Amino acid sequence: MQFGDNETPEMGHKNSWVLRSFLVKPANPFRLANDHFKFPSSTLSLMLQTYQNSLDNTEILTPERHVFSLRTTFGLRVGGASQAKMPVREDVTVRCAALRYPISKSKQGLTLVLTHGLSSHKESYHPTIAHLLRMNATGTRYVNMIREIWSIDMPNHGESAVLNRAYLEDRQERGRKEGWDGKCTTMDFTSYLDAFLSIPQLQGHRVVGIAHSGSSTPWTNVFTLLKQRTHPHPFALLFIEPVLMFPGMSSTDPRVAHSNANMRGSLAKRDKWSNRAEAKRWLLGIQGSGPEDQRRRRRDIDISGGAKQRESQSQNVGSGRGKSINNGKARGKTLWSKWDGRVLDLFVEHALEGVCEPTLPLQGSANSTATTAKSRTYVRSMNRKEEESSLYAHSQHTIEPEHLAHMCAALGLRGGGVHIMWAESEEYISQSSRDGILDAASHRVLSDRVVPGSGHLVPQETPRELAETLYDVLVGHVAVAAGVTMRASL
Repeated sequence: MQFGDNETPEMGHKNSWVLRSFLVKPANPFRLANDHFKFPSSTLSLMLQTYQNSLDNTEILTPERHVFSLRTTFGLRVGGASQAKMPVREDVTVRCAALRYPISKSKQGLTLVLTHGLSSHKESYHPTIAHLLRMNATGTRYVNMIREIWSIDMPNHGESAVLNRAYLEDRQERGRKEGWDGKCTTMDFTSYLDAFLSIPQLQGHRVVGIAHSGSSTPWTNVFTLLKQRTHPHPFALLFIEPVLMFPGMSSTDPRVAHSNANMRGSLAKRDKWSNRAEAKRWLLGIQGSGPEDQRRRRRDIDISGGAKQRESQSQNVGSGRGKSINNGKARGKTLWSKWDGRVLDLFVEHALEGVCEPTLPLQGSANSTATTAKSRTYVRSMNRKEEESSLYAHSQHTIEPEHLAHMCAALGLRGGGVHIMWAESEEYISQSSRDGILDAASHRVLSDRVVPGSGHLVPQETPRELAETLYDVLVGHVAVAAGVTMRASL
């Protein structure tokens, strides 16, 4: 895979965001004091909570925004695809939008590369990263554990989707004319991720891949299927609710059933709103009372009341929670109402794009003329639901068990290993499915643990708890394997 130079982003973005003040905090003073003066547990808990609240109000590093031109290959074969629908294989240059958080100049620190799940975007990790950086700044065990953090958009998601729109639509149109499927596959994601890992900015880094849900598949494929990689990455992998499937799975397996439901639900869901404020109200299940709001409500019930509503109900039942709690407040019962408020705001801001379409005046209108310029504006999802739907197919995430076992063994021997973080709720991946993944890995996953209070959409629902879990894995396993310098004992 080839890479292009780092370019100035399009759409009016600057190459780097302005950096706000980032204060590197000393080690947590209350934990250090407790090493010498044993406080009652209730007193220490209150002191730690007060200190944590003060950290939450501290500004953190604002990321740099980058756009890369990646030379990659689309159309590589994906397991389970029928020959009649095999896409054309072609070398292509596509854009990759990325966020970079520079933390330390230490060359021994870890570089985290985060990839989002389907229908998400790179900014969705910002609250998790914010919590992680606060813990990294106040940690007492390691000096400069984290070197930098990257979060990227997949080629048909977020800002990358906008930058690649012309190519993506052209490829799909050629596919329709020639009888092959031109939509992105997880193998396209694989070659795209491989190209990103080859950028010169990551040379000499210890890369730790952090993947949520469906983006676990490309990381696995990069390591096991691409034999001519030009980089040594990753050093370790941290999977969050990985949607990994295996050949011969029964159609009654919960993961297959969920995949089929998501394919239908993503096509049925609403993806256009008059503005961002309306989009947020709809996502939260807040309906207006005007005639237009009532008309939209009836339409949404007709369209999405089937697949999407059933999916939301099954998740609520599976989680065992009667109400959704978001930032301490009970809200609606939609899928998005379970999200952390900051993540939802980032979704509305960065996963939706503004559209301005010219419209023709009605013929015969007394107020219209041939020269009258009319247009309508609205917002819509950056990733098109037709492309999203096909990516949920279980064949897109089917890997060979021996490949998974080989990857876990190899990273365990020469790197920081493979680690898995499960949701507390089994709403998507049941305990038997989790056991199946661990069995397929020949029980060479170095650690697996549960993120408290989370459903399948862990980064969206519980960013603080996810950050704490990631930090525990990095401190307890990956930094040890990397030989990161420890702080001197007092």
